[in-house]
Amino acid sequence: HPCTRFFCVEKRKSTMNAIAATAARRVARTAAVQAQRRNMGGHAPAPEWTGIDKVVRDVFPQDYQLAGAILSGYGALIVLATLKSKLSSSPEPEPVAAVAPSVVSSDAGVPAVDSPEFEAFLESEEGIMKWVDTLDK
Repeated sequence: HPCTRFFCVEKRKSTMNAIAATAARRVARTAAVQAQRRNMGGHAPAPEWTGIDKVVRDVFPQDYQLAGAILSGYGALIVLATLKSKLSSSPEPEPVAAVAPSVVSSDAGVPAVDSPEFEAFLESEEGIMKWVDTLDK
């Protein structure tokens, strides 16, 4: 065996020192993590409720139950108010179609194309010629 007794002993010591150092680091890290943990009042006795709190807590003993009941109550109020406003509001009046004002052409008394006078204006040949003259301009 090429290892002398002294060398093997030294090798065993260095291995043991490495293991001990690693274990010491782990213990120190675990102790630091445990020192940072906070146990925020984990198992305190339940408070004694009086008055309206006692009545409510008899029905909803857990905090999450009470919070859910409060949020549900607000939700129900919002839904009821929305329904009431939709049911009680008067229907909006239908918009009246706006009649476009007839535009009178400024060219020699030719009425606007969409006016009722335009049809009568085109019945005469003189009216047609006036209208054609305005188109050429």
